[in-house]
Amino acid sequence: MKKINWKAYALEIIELLGGKENIQEIYHCATRLRIILKDDAKFNLEELKKTKLFKGYKKQENQHQIIIGAGIVDKVYKEIDLILNNNSLNNNDLKPENKQKFWNKKLSTKSNMLMISKRGMNSFASIFVPLVPVFIAGGMSLAIMSLVNQISPNTGFAKLLDVIGGGIMGSIPVFVGYTAAKKWGGNPFIGMAIGLVLVSPALLNRYSTNTPIQLGFDINTPSDIIQNARLEAFYKYLSDNNLPEPENITIMLDKIVGTYYTIFSGFFKIKLIGYQAQIVPVLLVIGLSVNIERVLKRWTPQVVAIIVVPLATVILSSWLAFWAIAPLGEIIGKGISLGLSGLFKYTNWNFIGFGGMVFAGFYPFLVITGLHQGFLPIETQLLVDSNLQFGHSLSFITPVACVSNIAQGTAALMLVFYTKDKVERSKAISSTFGGYTGITEPAMFGINLQIKPLFISAAIGSAFAGWWLGMTHTMANSLGSASWIGLVQFDWNTVDTKKYIEANNIHAILTGIPMGVHIIIAMLISVFATAGTSALLLRTDWGKQSIKNYLNPSEN
Repeated sequence: MKKINWKAYALEIIELLGGKENIQEIYHCATRLRIILKDDAKFNLEELKKTKLFKGYKKQENQHQIIIGAGIVDKVYKEIDLILNNNSLNNNDLKPENKQKFWNKKLSTKSNMLMISKRGMNSFASIFVPLVPVFIAGGMSLAIMSLVNQISPNTGFAKLLDVIGGGIMGSIPVFVGYTAAKKWGGNPFIGMAIGLVLVSPALLNRYSTNTPIQLGFDINTPSDIIQNARLEAFYKYLSDNNLPEPENITIMLDKIVGTYYTIFSGFFKIKLIGYQAQIVPVLLVIGLSVNIERVLKRWTPQVVAIIVVPLATVILSSWLAFWAIAPLGEIIGKGISLGLSGLFKYTNWNFIGFGGMVFAGFYPFLVITGLHQGFLPIETQLLVDSNLQFGHSLSFITPVACVSNIAQGTAALMLVFYTKDKVERSKAISSTFGGYTGITEPAMFGINLQIKPLFISAAIGSAFAGWWLGMTHTMANSLGSASWIGLVQFDWNTVDTKKYIEANNIHAILTGIPMGVHIIIAMLISVFATAGTSALLLRTDWGKQSIKNYLNPSEN
C-alpha cells in the first residue's frame, strides 16, 4: 500500500491560503479545516478546488471552511500545525477572531442578532469540537463502568473505568482552558494552567463530593471543632427531614455533610472549592485571564515580561475565580436545582406532562452550551436525598438526558436517507451509534447543528418523549449512561417507586408499570417523533436548502 505524503498536501494548502504569514487562526472539526485569514484576497480558492483532497467549501462570517472529509482532515491538520509551529507562526500569538463590529448599524436588528448568534456558535464550536474525542473517551468509560457494575459490582475493571472516566471528565476545565485561551487570543498553556488550578487536589472535589450540606472552615480550624460541627449539622438534617438515626453514622455522615476550607476573611473570603467537570466557570475565568494577559503584555517591560505576564495572569485570574465566580456559581446551582425540582414535581399531572416536555425540549440547548454538566451535583443531591428519605435513590434528570440523546442520534440518522455519499452516510451512522450510547457531540456538532431542521426535530422529539416522562414521573435510580445502555439504571419492579410517589402525593399515571418499561416507551417515542418531524421539516424549502447547503457547500 502506497504511503500518503500528508506533508505535501499540507504545504500545498498553506501556499494556496496565502502562505503561513497569512494564517491568523486554524483548527478543524470532524470533516473541515476552519481558517481565519489576515487577508482574504491572498486566498486562491479556485486553485484549491483543483486539489485532490478538496470536497467542498463554505464561508461563515470571516471563517473559511474547507471540507476534506472524516479521517483525513485530522491528518492534514497535524502536518499543517507542525509546519506552522516549526516556523514563524506560533499558536501562542494567535489573535482573536473578532474583526467585525459587534453591532452593524447598517443592518436590521434581526440581522445583527443572527450574526451575533452565528459568531457565538462558531466561537463555541471552535472551543469544544476539538475536545469531542476527549468527551467520548471519558463519557464512554463511565457508561461502560455503569453497565459492568450492574452485572458484577466492585470489579477491578469497573474501578479502572471509573478512574479513566472520572479523571477525564473531572479534568474538563484543563482541556477547555487550553482551547478557550487559544481561541480568544491568549496563551493556551496559561489557559491550561488556570484550568489545572481550578481542579487542584487541594480543593474540595465537586465531581466526587456532592453532599446536601457543605460546611466551610477557616484553614486553621482544629479538627475536633470541625467534627463537632459536622455532627451537629448531621443531626439537624435528620431532624428537619424527619429521618431516623442510621445504624452506621460514620458512612451516612460522609454522605450528608462535606467540608471545605476558607482563606482570608470578610469581603475577600475565598472558598477552596474546585470546579471539576464544570464548563461555565472556566469559560468565565479564561475570558478574564485572556484580557488580563493582554493588558500585562502591553504595559510590562520586555525584560521582565517572561516572568511577570504568566505569573501575574495566573495569580490574579485564580484569585478572581475563587473570590467572585464561586459564590455566583453556588447561587446559580441552587436556583437551577430548586427550579427544576419544582418544575418537574408541580407541572406534571395525570396525562399532563408539561414539566417533562419543557425540560426535555430545552435540554439539547443546554447541551450546546455545556450547562448540562452542571446537573451532575444537582442530580447527585437528588439521589442522596431520596435515598435518605425512602431508602432508594431516584432522579428525573437522567431520563430526560436519555430521550434527548436518543433524539440527537435519530436526527443524525435521517441524513442517510438524503445522501448517497458514502463518507456522509458513514458519518451519520457512527454519529447515531454515538447518540444511542450516550455521546451526542458527533451527532449534534457534526451534523444536526449544521442542518438546523434536524436539530429542531431532535428538540421536538425529545419534548414529546419528555411528556411521557412527566406524566408517568419516570425516574432513574443511579447516575450512568444516558442511552440505551443506561436501561440498567432504572427499576424493573414498582415497590420503591410507588412508595416515593405516594409519600410525595405525586399525581402520575401507570404507576403499576416499572420505570424500566416507561423509559423504553419514552425513548421509542423520541425515535419516532424525531424521525417523523425530520421527514416533515426536510420537505420544506428550509429543509431542502439546509440539506443542499450541507452536502454542497461549494455552491453557496
